[in-house]
Order: sequence, then structure tokens, then C-alpha cells
Amino acid sequence: MEKFFQNKIKISLSVILFVFLFAIISCEKEDSDFQVNNLSGNWLANENSSILGQRIYETTIVTDSLDISTIKIYNFYKIGKEEIVFAAISDTRKNITISEQTLKGNSIEGNGKILDDEINLNYFINDGNQIDTVKANYTRDDI
Repeated sequence: MEKFFQNKIKISLSVILFVFLFAIISCEKEDSDFQVNNLSGNWLANENSSILGQRIYETTIVTDSLDISTIKIYNFYKIGKEEIVFAAISDTRKNITISEQTLKGNSIEGNGKILDDEINLNYFINDGNQIDTVKANYTRDDI
């Protein structure tokens, strides 16, 4: 009977150890080099719009001085160099979320992913008459 309990304890400990090791291995590694401040600067936007076709133009990203998880994107969708779209950044996942906001009569909403010196965005622009579906790739344009 004692041998039975010893085997049961060994099996239980083996299962616990396996689950623990699996949990550690499956955790996504956080990129410790990623800094939201590194996003500040000039970017070249290469947009593919369902209404306007392909457009390439310059945009500027600035980190919000009061909240480092927020960035300001100037000239988003080529609406104007003084116009700002706000986006939230998740530094552990490198995700960008553009919550719904209105800019010059356009409702804007979208999301994206940061990949080193590249940002991929998907967003919708609703001017009240039609909805433009846009895929954009931002690359560094610092001189």
C-alpha cells in the first residue's frame, strides 16, 4: 500500500512539474528594448485606401508628454499637418489602438502592430457618406 502512495506522489509531482515548465515555456517574452519614446519622429506613410487608392505621404509621431502609453499622429490620413489623431500603445504587445475619434468631420478608428522601425495599421475613415477601409505601412523617414 505504501508503494502505491509513493508512486501516486511521484506521478502527481511529475504532472505538477510538467505543467509548471509548460507554463514558463509558453509565456511570451517581453521585448525589453521597446520604448514608446522611440516612436517619436517622422514616418513615411504608404497607404492603400479602398476609396483613394495608394498614397504615400509624411506623417509625424510624437509621444504624449503626460502619458507615455499614448502617441499623437500628425497628418494622419493626410488630413492636415496640424491635425492630430491619438493612439494608445501596449508596450508589451507592441499593439496600437486608435479609439474612435472625429477629425475634420471624419470618424476614425483602427488598430495596428509595431515591428521595429515599421508600423502596420488597419483603420476605417467614415466621412458620413462612405467608409474608407485603409491598410497602411509606416516606415522611418528621419533624415
